[in-house]
Amino acid sequence: MISPEQEFGLKILSLDTSTPRGSIALMEGREVAGELRLQSQETHSARLLAGIGFLLNSTGWELADVNLIVVGIGPGSFTGIRIGAATALGLAQSLAVAFVGISGLDALAHQLPGVEGRIGVVMDAQRSQVYYAEYVSSHGRIRRDKEPALLDPGNLACNLRRARVHLIGDGAIRYAAEMKVPKAGWPRFVYADLYLAASLGRIALDRRRWWQSGECPSCKPLYIRAPDAMKLRRK
Repeated sequence: MISPEQEFGLKILSLDTSTPRGSIALMEGREVAGELRLQSQETHSARLLAGIGFLLNSTGWELADVNLIVVGIGPGSFTGIRIGAATALGLAQSLAVAFVGISGLDALAHQLPGVEGRIGVVMDAQRSQVYYAEYVSSHGRIRRDKEPALLDPGNLACNLRRARVHLIGDGAIRYAAEMKVPKAGWPRFVYADLYLAASLGRIALDRRRWWQSGECPSCKPLYIRAPDAMKLRRK
């Protein structure tokens, strides 16, 4: 574990472009020094480097001050995940600093450390589907209990009927009717911050054994839905 003093000394660049809600955060330990958020259906590629530069100038940081690069690895847009991962890997390699990739599903679940019991993360996967993963929270510790899956909201509703699960994520908002989320009782909806850069950075501090360093850091994106190009190749 990193001590609070060591955490505060770390300067972190965290970014997420895996969904339409793109975000960039500069952090000193767990505290956000500066943050940019943008919701757009267009690719984040044209704005990402400019956004990083704007934040650095606004906070008075130099890129060389950064000690750790964090990136969201999905699930989400294939193009968005690739843009974020490629940018983060390139920066980590050029700066020779630590790098880590974190799932957006984990970032949402870890926003509820005060919740006891089961947490169901429901991310909008577009095409009338959701990404779903389930976690268990106990005494402030959160662990994944069910691996991520791509589901129809109606099928997920059948699995969750009257289950004591706290639901979090934009998929639970968009498909509340299809999932038959009640106004009272279970499953129960909990609001969350859907811009994930800062949450990713905080999780990274707790996962130091995941950090990579060296000339060639690597990143394994979390693709749950098969790419369209792969489907066409199979046909």
